[in-house]
Amino acid sequence: MKNILFTSIIVILLSCASNDSTEEEIPVIQYNVSIVATTGGAVSNSGGRYAKGTTIASTATVFDGYTFDGWSNGSLERTLLIEVNSELNLTAIFSENETEENSETDESDENDETNAVVLEADGPGNTYDLITSILAPGYDPIEVPDCGHQDFGNHIDELYDETLEKYVFRFYLHTTPDNDRCTNFDRQRNEIKSYDKSPENLLGREDETVTYTWKFKLADGFQSSGRFTHIHQLKPVGGDLASMPMYTLTTRKSNPDRIELRYAETDRQITLTQTALAPFIGEWVRVEETITYGTNGQYSIVMTNYKTNEELLSYTNNAIINWRSGGDFVRPKWGIYRSIVDIEDLRDEEVLFADFSVLEK
Repeated sequence: MKNILFTSIIVILLSCASNDSTEEEIPVIQYNVSIVATTGGAVSNSGGRYAKGTTIASTATVFDGYTFDGWSNGSLERTLLIEVNSELNLTAIFSENETEENSETDESDENDETNAVVLEADGPGNTYDLITSILAPGYDPIEVPDCGHQDFGNHIDELYDETLEKYVFRFYLHTTPDNDRCTNFDRQRNEIKSYDKSPENLLGREDETVTYTWKFKLADGFQSSGRFTHIHQLKPVGGDLASMPMYTLTTRKSNPDRIELRYAETDRQITLTQTALAPFIGEWVRVEETITYGTNGQYSIVMTNYKTNEELLSYTNNAIINWRSGGDFVRPKWGIYRSIVDIEDLRDEEVLFADFSVLEK
């Protein structure tokens, strides 16, 4: 009888141990959460990756001159409590207050647009000459891998786009033999820029406010590097930290693939906001980016689907450092700049761009 009892106890203990082991091996389900704000406010929690069942909170903060209109899920509470049970993309929505002053400035805003520097495609042929005539007349604002791939020809050309009903620029990169200006071979660069040879109104100086607008389209099946695939940068010139871009829009291979807004006050980059890349693929996206350069700077960016006007990504910060010691000016860059260290993740790629505009206010 004692042996039977002893054996039973052992069986029970082994069973419990087996159950405990099984429970430890159950994977923790996690979901991506993205929380962003439209122009006119900010959110206290921009999201991340959370285990299923986690409750998180984010508070909407309203900037002067704006009203909080609620969240994209219909909630009107300033502080939103969310139980994470699926992938989530939430937006705090703000609208600008209507005033007589706003109405009176509409006409002046329209006049300001006529002072913008604009680069638009005009049809096949002489593409490099067209870009140069706007960004740096008589000089060379184009950084392309033509030197190492001469049999292909120009890596930027123009084609007619049915959606925009106009000509647009097409930027090519090939996994081989393209490189970075025949100087670096672990990365590839196909970009246009302003620089010290450009007209003054293309150079962002301290205390100036500049609005950059443009459109871009990532091809169907677009593949990102897990390291970096930059499509836009604002890069300082002058000072000890000139090699580090101030703001960068980059796509990154991940799960899911994402697009990130990166920022560097000094020599270290952080991610200000990010979202899934899928809604950007195969669609024309309009970008409006406004920056006040200075140590008491401001920055905002809004990216919307051109056809539906759906907001895809936005970020605003009215108290951010947008100047570095010893800096001379800041210049914009657009194109494709990607790492090829993990070349097996990549393919021959193209990105379309249209309607570049730089407006100093």
